[in-house]
Amino acid sequence: MPERELETEKVAPEAAPEPVAPAPAETEQQFTAEGDLPAIAEGSGAVGAATASELAFDQTQPAKDSSHLDRGIHTAEHYRAECEAAGKPDKWKDYYRNGHTEAAGWEQPYEHKAVNDFMLKSGYSASEALKAFLAGPTITDYRAALLAEEIDEVRDGMGDIKFDLLFGSANSTQDGAIPIGQRLRISSSLYTTPLPDQMKAIAAEHDNNQNKPAEPPPVAELEARTEEKPEAMEEAEEPEIVRQELGLEQADRELV
Repeated sequence: MPERELETEKVAPEAAPEPVAPAPAETEQQFTAEGDLPAIAEGSGAVGAATASELAFDQTQPAKDSSHLDRGIHTAEHYRAECEAAGKPDKWKDYYRNGHTEAAGWEQPYEHKAVNDFMLKSGYSASEALKAFLAGPTITDYRAALLAEEIDEVRDGMGDIKFDLLFGSANSTQDGAIPIGQRLRISSSLYTTPLPDQMKAIAAEHDNNQNKPAEPPPVAELEARTEEKPEAMEEAEEPEIVRQELGLEQADRELV
């Protein structure tokens, strides 16, 4: 039957549904001491996609702490190495090799051409300049550094007021009375000298002069004063004698 055959050809057989894949079984969540690994995005092979190692170790590192470069005392070699390690090589200057301090009031070694030799300028407090020298940053050798610490013990023992009076003062009157050779100085060349003891001796001599009673005037001066006294008395008594004489004359006149 031609019509039935044609009808059969026109009706397509019904497509069978695709089998549904079974849902994956839920895996038990696991924890590790190291924590979960960062998830890797799909298409990780695409250009610019971060790898697992890049996600685990961020390429942006925090800035290194360089605050230690702005305080304390350093040797030249150590300070230069620390500047480079901290990523701040520009903080190092070649003239620091001969010594340098950021403390105010000091004549720098490269200013008077003496290695690791720091001299206190006029008009500055010796105690404040010494404290600032130790606070830093100061670049010098170990001998000058140790000498500065010994001098600071002397300062602490006698007090800032007396220390300034003897070794450098912000008071122009006091400062002008200090001998040049007595002004505060920190130098590696003085490390082997008993400088702290010398400073203590200067302070002791100052105290003795302050506590010493006033000396009596010389004998010759006393004799001169004694000799002058009768003349002064005569001068003081002369007007009285004149008055008496005048009174006698007046009395004589009245009697006559």
